Amino acid sequence: MSHRVYLYNVSTPSEAQDEDKMMMEWGYEMPLLLQPLLVDGGFIDGNNYNNHTEPDNAGLYYNAPAGIENLKRFYEFLEKQEGLLADKAAFAEAKTKLLGYLEKLDLPYFHLDAWDVFNMDDIPHAEQAEAWRANIAHNNRIITKAMDNDDISLLRYSEFMDVNPGFASFAELLNYPNYEYGWASIWEPYEDETDVEIFEENGLWGLKDKAGNVLLGPQFDEFYDFSSEDLAVVTRAGKYGYVHKSGKLVIPLEWDDAFDFEYGTTSAIVKRDDKFGLINIEGRMVAPTEYESLEALDGPYFTAQKDSGWGVLDESGSVIVPFEHEEPFKFGGEYYHTAVKGRKNRKIFNEYWNYIGDFPLAAVEPIGEGVILVKPHKDASHHTLYNKDGTVCVSGFDKLNRQTHFPNLLILRKGKKHGAFGMRQESLLLPFEYDALIDLQAVVDSMSSNLVLAQKDGQKGVFNGDTDDPSWLFPLDDYENIVWLYEHAFALKRNGLWSIAYSPDKRLSDFEFDLVAQKAPVNGFAYAFKGPEVYMVGEHGLSRADRAEVLEDAEDTYYNYYFDAGVRKRLIAYAKADSPDPGGVETLYNLGLEAYDAGDYEKAFYYDTLAAEKGYTPSMNNLAQMYYSQEGYLDDDKAFYWYEKGAAAGNPYAMNGLGCCYQHGVGTEPDADKALYWFGKAADRGLGLARNNLGAIYYEGQLVPQDLDKALRHYEQGEELGSPDYGWLGYLHDLKGNHEKALHYYRQDYEAGSSVGAYNLGIVYSQDLGIAKNIPSAIAYFNAALERDYPHAHIELARIYRNEKDYADERLAKYHLEQAEKAGLDIPDDF
Repeated sequence: MSHRVYLYNVSTPSEAQDEDKMMMEWGYEMPLLLQPLLVDGGFIDGNNYNNHTEPDNAGLYYNAPAGIENLKRFYEFLEKQEGLLADKAAFAEAKTKLLGYLEKLDLPYFHLDAWDVFNMDDIPHAEQAEAWRANIAHNNRIITKAMDNDDISLLRYSEFMDVNPGFASFAELLNYPNYEYGWASIWEPYEDETDVEIFEENGLWGLKDKAGNVLLGPQFDEFYDFSSEDLAVVTRAGKYGYVHKSGKLVIPLEWDDAFDFEYGTTSAIVKRDDKFGLINIEGRMVAPTEYESLEALDGPYFTAQKDSGWGVLDESGSVIVPFEHEEPFKFGGEYYHTAVKGRKNRKIFNEYWNYIGDFPLAAVEPIGEGVILVKPHKDASHHTLYNKDGTVCVSGFDKLNRQTHFPNLLILRKGKKHGAFGMRQESLLLPFEYDALIDLQAVVDSMSSNLVLAQKDGQKGVFNGDTDDPSWLFPLDDYENIVWLYEHAFALKRNGLWSIAYSPDKRLSDFEFDLVAQKAPVNGFAYAFKGPEVYMVGEHGLSRADRAEVLEDAEDTYYNYYFDAGVRKRLIAYAKADSPDPGGVETLYNLGLEAYDAGDYEKAFYYDTLAAEKGYTPSMNNLAQMYYSQEGYLDDDKAFYWYEKGAAAGNPYAMNGLGCCYQHGVGTEPDADKALYWFGKAADRGLGLARNNLGAIYYEGQLVPQDLDKALRHYEQGEELGSPDYGWLGYLHDLKGNHEKALHYYRQDYEAGSSVGAYNLGIVYSQDLGIAKNIPSAIAYFNAALERDYPHAHIELARIYRNEKDYADERLAKYHLEQAEKAGLDIPDDF
């Protein structure tokens, strides 16, 4: 299910008007190229349309004229940037269409409605709307700064908030063909070519066909637009009836009032003697005019009032909810609701008119297939799912996983365990006993599948939550990894080697391959690698891959996105080799390591160069690292060259090194976007060191604006990946006022042997930060820092011996100040 974001041009916030115009319907995000429209105003109010779930009814509003002028300026700025546009003619066409479209908008507000996306989270809509408002304002500040300085380099993609993560740069997003330079986001309604014309003559209305022939002469006081069933309401002398497009008066003018036939129903509301009823398209009465009020609901239903009580009729006039409610029913999107006497809760019915219970609207969410989710609210601290018949099917769980998109399965979490609920089966297909249930994003028969990767007690398996026959494809076993390849084919890893199979009993290979890579499903669907050899994996088995086909796949610009740099390199090496490469690179690499450890750098360079030139990426990284940092051998250009080669071949350490080159301008010009990109690539490959480097960039604030939250988040992820930088984790928590966590990390830093860790603990104990002030402990930690050669501790010891009443010792204070001066430190003015 794709969650949509809407943009409207409206006249009045929170009140839908006929003149409102829908401008955009887009998946999950407000497109960055249109965000300059949302530059002025920016306030939160109720949605004009998705407004049926109070209090979760919050949208954003901006002043339209200022936004239109700002977008014009933005597109003019983009157009004059040299080398930015991949297709200048296509940009000019999109700009002309876009600005022409905007010029026709004359309502005062732009209304951004992300109700559908906000429903993916349990955070109140108003809070999410505020976060969107802040992110859009942040992005517009970046865009405005670039325009003010006429500097396209200021549009650093990594600095934008909540934008599509599939692009590495602003230029890449701008030139993405499917976006049509922003025009693709604009929604244009399909307009049927009219086949009849309602016309006026002498104050009366009639009907003509497309050719201008009169079907009904001018005779009606009012002639309303045609609606469902090609019927239009007409009136004459205070009476109402219906005309068909053919020109036939199909329902006589005998009603005191009449309403359109709603789409989805064959009944319409009519009025006589101040009472309402229903007629069908033949004019036959299906519900007598005995109701005090009658209103259309979504679909073939009507809410009616009788004897002051409200109930519900279907299109045949049958009563499906008795007239015993205080207020009319409303449609909530796959469910219906009405008031509960004396309470703020609403009485909830599902789309089959089965009663669910009394809940606040903010807690109710339709899931599909008639299933209703009720989220935690005042009277319940947990989530509950209700079946089509209104009964409880699962209750007491903590969270619904919003990151999976199965047609039938819902992944639920209870405590630290996960279960899988089948919507069609209306029951738990997998109980709450799994450590993880992960969407494999597998496509079967050109449709999204219900294939889920299950993990439990160190084992993995694949479960098919099919609507008709849920079952295990691969029962839990000691697999190290499982990857979906094509249809029901999987690659399974055990003891470091891969097998390809449709099921445990239907295997295309044994566990014999060191790598399996998915390919475009043409002449097979995967490549399997065994040393230098490559095999084609097809529906009926494996065969040695044709070298010409392999080269075509590896170099084809349309299909090679299936392969990362390492796979592509191996494919090309196989395709161009006359015979298998005997190798030897690992031996060269090990000889290089031994030489480096022995301090024989000449030999280390020699062996690593031989291995690197043979394509061995660890040697590329080692070679680059030596050129980057080894005294006597420093060569910025060579360091950059080998890091770039290693990164392109998929080595995460080389990716990290290349990020350092772009960060510090080693062998290239400093480039914030590229530094962030390569650190990000290395981090995505599981390299904690790269996460720490990203944290340092956001803390330093030189290449990008300082962002302590982002810095801390990256250092925390580095810790999760096994590369904790305790000192920086402690310092950042300290800056944010979380002294308890800061103390925790300072202690770990100290225990790891850090001199700065000892110093920081001294500061904590000397200044009453997160723990009671303890001068003896502070003195001990400062002395430990001195023992670890951190001379700044002299100044803090001098401060204690001069300023702390119970520890005053001017002789020691002077001694430590002298030692600080000898170490070349500046003595603070307060001394």
